[in-house]
Parts: sequence; structure tokens; C-alpha cells
Amino acid sequence: MKIFSYGMDQLTINELKLAGFTVVTQNVLPEPSQTQGQMLMVTSEQVPVSGLSELRQGYPNSSILYIYRQKGVRSYQAIHMLCESLGIFFIPPRATSSAIVEKLRYILEDEREERGNLVGFFGSGPGIGCTSIAKLFARRIAAAGQRVILLGLDLYDPGFDRKTAISLDRLRPRMTGKMLQAADFESLVKQEGYAYLPGNFDYLSVQDYQEEEIEYLLTQAAGNADVVVADFGSIPESAAWYVGMQKTALRMMVTHPKHEYRLQPLMELAGHMDLHPQDFQWIINRSNVEEMSSPKNLALRFGSEILLELPYYQPFQDSLPLGKRELQQVDDKVHALLVSLGMAPEVRKKGIFQ
Repeated sequence: MKIFSYGMDQLTINELKLAGFTVVTQNVLPEPSQTQGQMLMVTSEQVPVSGLSELRQGYPNSSILYIYRQKGVRSYQAIHMLCESLGIFFIPPRATSSAIVEKLRYILEDEREERGNLVGFFGSGPGIGCTSIAKLFARRIAAAGQRVILLGLDLYDPGFDRKTAISLDRLRPRMTGKMLQAADFESLVKQEGYAYLPGNFDYLSVQDYQEEEIEYLLTQAAGNADVVVADFGSIPESAAWYVGMQKTALRMMVTHPKHEYRLQPLMELAGHMDLHPQDFQWIINRSNVEEMSSPKNLALRFGSEILLELPYYQPFQDSLPLGKRELQQVDDKVHALLVSLGMAPEVRKKGIFQ
């Protein structure tokens, strides 16, 4: 199938061609007869939302992919709904070129098995413990014999209590210039068996980060570690959060029943990126703090699986002081995680039928 592209940047077109797609660049909308049985890919900069119905009518026999470029968490749910009603495929803002490639593969049913090594941690709200639990998993994965890099990608909180010689904001010029080397990852902070890149200390630059920079960092880190653990934080309006949602092989949502009202819009936002509640593993932090709704009821309501429940600990501790039972539970989940990434053999427990 040919893809007729109207309004896409050349870098994305090059990525599509490298992925094996046949792309025909257009300066104006092509004739409907040209795209019959083919795909038309347009951006919101070339075709406004008000012109979508007319576009669908003009190309009744073509698949249409609409790439919406206006950034903002709340600005595109209605546009996505409109596209669904018109039979138009939708790409949300901040989508990277690799996300567009995956969407095209999904549309064209060109499935392929690809196991990544990136484990992403997302929080349902600031202070929920996303960073602490990401560090816990990084520590236990390293203890299982894996080479681990932990990336602090919560652009609103560095996740470290002091400035270090290397951090996300200090590494950023090398990310922007695509000059990262193995030596950059060797110089990361050594912490409890894993290498750690503290996050962004320059709060004024949060909105300056670009999706391509974060995607490049993740790709380079993946080539220098067995497992990459990334703390994407709890605030969706950042380039890192969006890229993390798109790129991670496993998505961990750190939450608590009291955050039920936060989870609803987060799951709706994930839905616009073709993600569903079952695409997340939930970690209930502070599970011993009583709430009106139980973790089980919360999971049933949203249709997600609870991976782990952790009790409440006093704040401001570098490492959660887990008891023997909780630590064994974490290690069991870490082993399952490594099996899913193809990095550990599956262990079959002996039972009465064996």
C-alpha cells in the first residue's frame, strides 16, 4: 500500500521509508483516484478539524490517517471522537515517528514480535512514590544479575536531593546533538547496584524538551544496559511522559485507591494513544492506609491487574525498608518481569499434576 503524505516533515517521512513503507510526498491534496485503495496521511496544519467531514467525503475509498499537532492534554479528545465517527485513524499530539510507524503497522496488520527492555514507571499524582518504587525495582533487577540503568525522566522533579556532576539537564546538549556515547552511561551515578541518571534540575526548561531528544536517550540507554528502568513521574504535560507511554515495553502505574478520580482522566488520555487499562500493571503504594475503596475494587473498576501492594513507610528514605515478605514479593515480580522481557527462564512451580 502506498502512503500519500500531505504536510508531514521530511524526518518522519525518512523514518517511514526506513521502516519499509512506500511514501509519496504531496504539496497539495492528491486526486481521489490516485489514493483509491491506498492511504492518505494528513496533518492538522494542512487540513483543519472543520475540514475532516469534507475530507472523508472526498476520499471515500481511501484509508485516512489524521495527525493532530496542537499540543495540550485536554484539546484533542473531541477531535479523536470525531475521527472515530468518520472512520479516520487518529494520531495524538507529541507522537514520535516510531509511534506513527507502529500505528501504520497496526492499521496494515503488519504484526511483528519486538521485545524491548524498557520498563516505565508512571504515577497517578505527585508524591505517590513513583521514584522510590522505580529505584526499588532497579535495585532488585540489578540484584538478579542484570545490568540496569535508571533514568530520571520526571521533568518536574529530579528525584535526587542534591545536584550531581551528571543529570538529565546537564546531559541534554549531548542528547540534542545526538552525541551520546557509552562513556556517558558509564559516568552515571552508581547507586545500589545500578547506574542512575538523576532527572531535570532546571525547572524552567521543562517545556523545552522535545520528544525526539527523549526517544534518542531511551534508544541509546537501551543499547547500554540489559534493562532500562525509567521514572516518568506523574505529570502528563511533558515530552518525556508522552514518549514513555509510547515506547515502554512494560508500563507500571503507581497509585492508591484515593487517586481514583485521577486515574479516570489518565486512562482516558492513554486511550488516545491506543493504550488500555490492561496495558498497565498497577502498584498500590501505601496499601495499608485505609480508604473507602479497596485496591481490588479499584482494579476491577478499571480493568487493570494489580502487580504489587506495598505498605506505607515514613517519607524521605532513599530505600524503602521492606520486610522479608515484601522483598520476596518484589523479587517474584522482578523475575516475572525479566521472563516477559526474555531475559530469564520461566520457572514452573511443582504441583500435584507434575
